[in-house]
Amino acid sequence: MKKITNPVILLATIALAHLVNDWYSILIPPALPLIKKMYHINYLQSGFLLSVPYLTGAVLQSPIAHFSERYAKRKFSLIAGFLILSASYILFYLSNSYYSALFTTFFIGIGLGTYHPQGMGILSVVFKEKKGTAIGINGTGGALGFFLAPIAMGYLLSLYNTKAFLIVSIPGVIIALLILILVKIEEKPIKTTMKSTLTKELVLLGFIAIVIPFFSRGISSFLPSYFYAKGASILNANLKASVMLFAGMVAQPLGGYISDKLGRRKTISFSYFLMGVFLLLFIAYTNIIFLFFMGFFMSLSIPVRHAFAAEIGGKKVNTNIAVVFGMVMIASSIAPSVVGALADSFGFKVAFGFNALIAFAGSMLVWTIKKDNKTPQ
Repeated sequence: MKKITNPVILLATIALAHLVNDWYSILIPPALPLIKKMYHINYLQSGFLLSVPYLTGAVLQSPIAHFSERYAKRKFSLIAGFLILSASYILFYLSNSYYSALFTTFFIGIGLGTYHPQGMGILSVVFKEKKGTAIGINGTGGALGFFLAPIAMGYLLSLYNTKAFLIVSIPGVIIALLILILVKIEEKPIKTTMKSTLTKELVLLGFIAIVIPFFSRGISSFLPSYFYAKGASILNANLKASVMLFAGMVAQPLGGYISDKLGRRKTISFSYFLMGVFLLLFIAYTNIIFLFFMGFFMSLSIPVRHAFAAEIGGKKVNTNIAVVFGMVMIASSIAPSVVGALADSFGFKVAFGFNALIAFAGSMLVWTIKKDNKTPQ
């Protein structure tokens, strides 16, 4: 009988992989002030560098998850994704024009399309009764990755300029080796069709979940540029921007636990409303305390959507999560370009304020998902 990894070691490894994956997902935003000068581009064009990888990942998310479950290749998909991410950032550094750099972000998107369905799917199967809590603890890894990315990249950029992209290619190889050695799971092919996953409730959850990327990608992508435009250095601008992401390390495990006890819908609605409130306060006063609490309530709902998706779709848990997260990544691909275009035309405060309206709408819309007696509501 195949030896299965201890659940605690499995959770720790998947959480570390989450850290590295989400760290990779926002390594370009800290460099945007330098890239913008180097290629003589505007904020809209800068946004495209962030949109292409998320759009690519969104398109490939569900097919990759469907493949990994149909042929029992979840572990293989995880390893391949991290190796592709490492290689992609090397190619990004080697690019010698804006359009060649834009092309390499397609490969970054392939890498980013692998982790979440497989990682969250594995945890949902192993921690059946406490999936919200397990996914929330795992979310600490992702939140730490988001927090460390602007700090680490800001520091590396201040020392090595764009050569920093060569250095950041290393962790992906390391985490791929750790998954190969430490993750031992039972994998059985699931032959149901992909169409059976697409329930009305799951698609509706996906629409509601797209509120978050307009905060986590649309706003955080331009926070370094916002502070830089106010006179901060490249390192200081990224340190200030990281405050929004730091909050997720506390919020995600708490959000998963709360949703296991009080329900998925209540937790999402509450968090969306308050992150909109704190965004408006930040716009009015530009105080990093308000930025912290906005990030806290933004992160609170992230593990909840994954646990909710695992429960209200079809039998393929990975694919359920992939459908919702694929829709999130589509919004992630659009958000930087939308916010960038608004910033070009109306300034950062109007661009950021647009997101508050989205948050309040999402807070109400989540109640249209019908109650499922199998899940806490």
